[in-house]
Amino acid sequence: MPSHELLALVARLAEAEGVDLGAWGLAWARVMPTVVLVPAFGLRAIPAPARVVLGLTLALCIAPAFVRPVAADTPWVVQLFASASFGLPIALGAASVLWAASQAGGLADDLRGGRDTTNLPNLGATTPLGALLGMLASVAFLEGGGAARVVTALARTDGQLLGAWTRASHALLGSVELAIAVAAPVIAAAIVLEVASALVARAASPAFVQPLLAPLKSLLVLGVFALVLERMVELIAVAR
Repeated sequence: MPSHELLALVARLAEAEGVDLGAWGLAWARVMPTVVLVPAFGLRAIPAPARVVLGLTLALCIAPAFVRPVAADTPWVVQLFASASFGLPIALGAASVLWAASQAGGLADDLRGGRDTTNLPNLGATTPLGALLGMLASVAFLEGGGAARVVTALARTDGQLLGAWTRASHALLGSVELAIAVAAPVIAAAIVLEVASALVARAASPAFVQPLLAPLKSLLVLGVFALVLERMVELIAVAR
């Protein structure tokens, strides 16, 4: 069935069920930034038509309680962009924690001297540990009811655009703190190992032992990461 016929069928079914298509469309515009930006919803791992359907499904949940953020005599296209502007800060706030987890893993890889990268459809270019923490954060987000909380927030942001952007700014700043807090044990271990390596190299002078110490330092950083991984995941889950 062609896409325009499918949309026409959906429109007829919605009208038959008494669904306000205008409100549904505005709700969809508000939801789509979350579907597009939050890694837990798949990003490029999910085909674009599937993401549109996911957005329509989530929008249908908030459409009955949807209140248009601008005057009724404003053109619908303007209302559409206004609705999306209300949804964007919510999406950024929800995505920031997940991206922070990925960046914390990337920082751990940098500290151990890792140069490997991977390209995941839902996280983009990242490091192996970044991919691990990013995926764990996405699972924690979905299993912990993150999607329901986001949809609830999207349904309650009418008339509070400035407040929504303020909360999004706080969430972005908090995500930087989260990334540092998650990686703090690995940072501390890397500093200690770097100092110990310098002392050993100085004591062994004139022998050049750095090529031998570098792999050992990488293994020790990975060991510390493995030991504190559970605590990292708990911290990410609390902040989601």
